[in-house]
Amino acid sequence: MTETKNSIKSQFILNGHLSVKDLSEFVFHRKSIDKIQIEKRLWSQIENSFQTIQQLIDQGVPIYGVTTGFGESCTRYVQREDADRLQVNLIEYLSCGLGKTIPVEAARAMFLIRLNSLCQGYSGVSPELIERMILLLEHDILPSVPCEGSLGASGDLVPLAYLGQTIQGHGEAFYQGALHSTGSVLEKLNLGRYKLKAKEGLAIVNGTSTMAGVMHYTLTLMESIIELSQIATAWQCLLLGGRLEAFGVFINEVAKTNPGQKKAASMIRALLQAEKYSPPRGQDIKVNEDFTSEFIQDPYSLRCVPQILGPIIENLEQSWVSLEHEINSVTDNPVVDIEGRLEMGGNFYGGYLCQAMDFTKINLAHIADLVDRQVLMIVSEKFSRGLPANLINRNGIKPGDQHLHHGLKGVHQTVGALTSEVIQRAIPSGIFSRSSESHNQDKVSLGMSAAMSCLDMLEGVYKILSMQFVCLAQALDLKEIRLQGQESQEIYQLVRTHVAFLDGDRSLGREIVSLTAALKGRALEPNGIRENAKI
Repeated sequence: MTETKNSIKSQFILNGHLSVKDLSEFVFHRKSIDKIQIEKRLWSQIENSFQTIQQLIDQGVPIYGVTTGFGESCTRYVQREDADRLQVNLIEYLSCGLGKTIPVEAARAMFLIRLNSLCQGYSGVSPELIERMILLLEHDILPSVPCEGSLGASGDLVPLAYLGQTIQGHGEAFYQGALHSTGSVLEKLNLGRYKLKAKEGLAIVNGTSTMAGVMHYTLTLMESIIELSQIATAWQCLLLGGRLEAFGVFINEVAKTNPGQKKAASMIRALLQAEKYSPPRGQDIKVNEDFTSEFIQDPYSLRCVPQILGPIIENLEQSWVSLEHEINSVTDNPVVDIEGRLEMGGNFYGGYLCQAMDFTKINLAHIADLVDRQVLMIVSEKFSRGLPANLINRNGIKPGDQHLHHGLKGVHQTVGALTSEVIQRAIPSGIFSRSSESHNQDKVSLGMSAAMSCLDMLEGVYKILSMQFVCLAQALDLKEIRLQGQESQEIYQLVRTHVAFLDGDRSLGREIVSLTAALKGRALEPNGIRENAKI
């Protein structure tokens, strides 16, 4: 991406390789981007592959999905004068998606990823299609995409059909923050409609761009969830007087050398150092009358957090790598090689993305379970090391009335209920592959299903984390601990902006909903993205 001389806005340049960092820049910093350009050398490749397809059509060569039917119907030849109409019909019959729409940010990522794939110059589409896609993206006209209907092979046929509708000027699209008829938006901008040429409908729908767009959105949220879990663990250690050596260099870098564990421990250690936290080591705790004066080590849900989050961090990093490969791949079929030959294969199969999302689902289940255990430790007076039961405000409630108040008991119950729901969804989606389309698509990836299931789980985990921070902030205030570290202060202030200190029993539902939205929004806003995509 380059900055223009006469504007604070930037040009976004596609040059054959799109990093996930640049994709994040485009998706979440969209207002800072003015123009989209494609490197000159790619235009010649686009033109060459387009002309190859046209020549083969003129020669009467049967080209799958161009001069033949689709799927099992590939033995039925289509006359060249009907080739354009076939593409229009493809978009029409695939436009049968159901369910809620994918997030706008995921739709924006999907659109750019599809453009990046087609502009590689192997898909046989016209330069005019590329120009139309650029024009729509520059105006941030984004399709409304239902989440249900994709088998993940032959790619995201049904969801991407809605991109095909938008490109033609049909259906509904998001523009300037609202949903409109695409035709009315084009009319407002004085733009005509686009007519698909041979191969172009198939090139639009025959790829993994929707599941990749949703995956990009979910991985961005997952980065924030790991960060929040590390902050929560540091606060938990402060509140319970936990042992610091569990997060030390020797345990996490010398005795064991996994890089993810090292990163998790280092982050938690830095958060605690910012609070000037320096408890005695376990070996230095005194013994009085055959009992130690303090716990010499902590339960696993505190002591083993680096070991819990470590593999999750490493898996997330690998998922970003898989995503970067995918967004730079040509995923439609057939394609044209540099010598002008038709090549047919299965790059539309979303196996890598499905695997990444399925592992992310499992990791979300682990984090939800960790949060549930940690909340129990500070809400229950059996384990909270001196905190009041259910974190009630004893000083603010008359002694005779204290038994009438139950503080955050209901919050902990809700955490347990949501944790159970999150864990239920952690079964890998990819193992449920079913044969479809008359056994032509007889083994499918279900990558889109995995991505959407993962997104549902993320929503639940954000709710659980919000409730954990309500409990932690309450406990910090009860102990009169004033946080000093910048990151901890930022999260604490965010919690207190949306959820006030609990003086006595009151309904917290709306406050928790507000906090959940704020924590999620923090991950997605331009200043909150930080360096999520580090590839």
